[in-house]
This record gives sequence, structure tokens and C-alpha cells, in this order.
Amino acid sequence: MTQISRFIGEVVPVTQRVAGDRGESAAPDGGGGFADYALVSLHCLWIYLDSSYRITIDLLK
Repeated sequence: MTQISRFIGEVVPVTQRVAGDRGESAAPDGGGGFADYALVSLHCLWIYLDSSYRITIDLLK
């Protein structure tokens, strides 16, 4: 397991509890956007990596 995977594995459950999105998919069909917890998790990863959003997204691909 990579360092990013471990970090996300720890952050997502916390952000789901805080955002109240426990049962919601990260990208709901027909929702037109992402669940709040997915955006907060991405922001946490961006801070953790201390990089730009573009680099953070590229690493997730």
C-alpha cells in the first residue's frame, strides 16, 4: 500500500463523519458534482503533499 493510499484510507472515514456523507458515493450519478467528503479529502491530501492541486490530481490518476 502506498503512502497516499494509507493517508486517504485514514482521512476519508473522518471526512465522511464530519460532512455527514457516510452513505453517499464520491461522485453521485446525476448529482452534478462530488460529495463534500471527497472535496475535503482532496484538500487534505493537497496539504499533506504540500504541492499544487494539479500535481495532486495527477498523482491520483
